[in-house]
Amino acid sequence: MRTLRWLGVAAALMLSGPSVLAEDPIGRISLGGSGGFSTYALGDINGRIQNEGNHFLKDLHQPRLRGLEAIGLGWTFWGDLKLPVPFFESFFLTGGFGVSSGKTESPDMDNYIEVAVRQEAYHLRLLYTLPFRFHENVRLFVGGGPLIITNQEMTATQTNRSVADEEWTEKVVYGGSGMGWQVGIAAEYMLQDHMTLAVDFAYRMADIDHEGWTARENVTLSVSPSAEEEEYERLHLDDTYIGHTFLDWEETLARGADDPLVDVYGPHYEQMVPLTPQDLGIDLTGLQIHLGLRFYFL
Repeated sequence: MRTLRWLGVAAALMLSGPSVLAEDPIGRISLGGSGGFSTYALGDINGRIQNEGNHFLKDLHQPRLRGLEAIGLGWTFWGDLKLPVPFFESFFLTGGFGVSSGKTESPDMDNYIEVAVRQEAYHLRLLYTLPFRFHENVRLFVGGGPLIITNQEMTATQTNRSVADEEWTEKVVYGGSGMGWQVGIAAEYMLQDHMTLAVDFAYRMADIDHEGWTARENVTLSVSPSAEEEEYERLHLDDTYIGHTFLDWEETLARGADDPLVDVYGPHYEQMVPLTPQDLGIDLTGLQIHLGLRFYFL
């Protein structure tokens, strides 16, 4: 709601009456910073949360816990440098770095569960300045370009605090890198000669391929030692949301079938089988709306 109020203020400024600051910035090179919110596709992850995960919590072992909500909305921040394209007055090239994130969590603090997504990416856009203005202090741009995704990941964490002095935590991380794209429209409202209020509406395509998924690299456990040494670094067989939702649970149990301790404590770290990219895609495709400031110099 706070972001929507700021967007309303921005729209009011852009539609307000003429200003004495009607001239474009003296400088053509600028630095900008902005933030806002994003929507995310996340079909595979949300499907597992609402099916395997919530079914486990509600109907099997944890009936008192409410299910987790789907991840549909998150926050995004970025900064960029904008340069004029030589010999082409109406074109600008912008490049910078941005971070997007979102999460869902359980309401029970004795058995806290969190599923979070995050993207770090460099972006490059070619912008065209539209030849018309609906207000003398406003400039409109359209364009798009590639996203160089350096890190896109999902982290699921479960922490149980129900027994004093025996807190245990299970965590699984899946991630990758790749290429994406974004297209959109941007508007700038003159605040003074060297500063504008910037609003950016974009559509981001970021369904990436994942490489090098292995249990050793993507499944990590942090379990506090208990009185039974054998329990260390094992899933809690009857209580593991992580295991039922974000591991290949049948294959994990099959791998530990000959281990007598699985019936007592749960699968060991080495026995866990992660999901494959075909079973779990991390798709941060969606809309993003930004509000920020741009500073012109030179």
